[in-house]
Amino acid sequence: MGYFVKNRRLQSGSSGVVLPTGSTANRPTAPVFGLIRYNTDSGAVEFFDGSIFQTLAMGGGISYTVDTFTGDGSTVVFGPLSEIPASADQIIVFVGSVYQEPVANYTVDGVNADVTFTSAPPIGVPINVITSTS
Repeated sequence: MGYFVKNRRLQSGSSGVVLPTGSTANRPTAPVFGLIRYNTDSGAVEFFDGSIFQTLAMGGGISYTVDTFTGDGSTVVFGPLSEIPASADQIIVFVGSVYQEPVANYTVDGVNADVTFTSAPPIGVPINVITSTS
């Protein structure tokens, strides 16, 4: 059973919203895209992405590693990275303090965990590769 809500906007002074709750077994049988609920089995807020239920990331739950290398003017392959990224989307690369566009400036080898630049970074310039681990 649901409730009809004429004004879906929370009014000023509201202290919060109570989400629907239930176990994994009690998930709706025909969920709609964007449905949000609190899963009492996992103790986490989850949402339906149109295919499956996903757990919302909690604040501060994102972790990353930073690998640092130094350019020598001739090397184009740097690694291995501390974490193996699945794709270039999982890393951010800086040469000096300049952000590098994936594909245009580098590629990532997801097997050997190497970063390969299209041209060698200059001598003595720091290379920082930030990898998301969550």
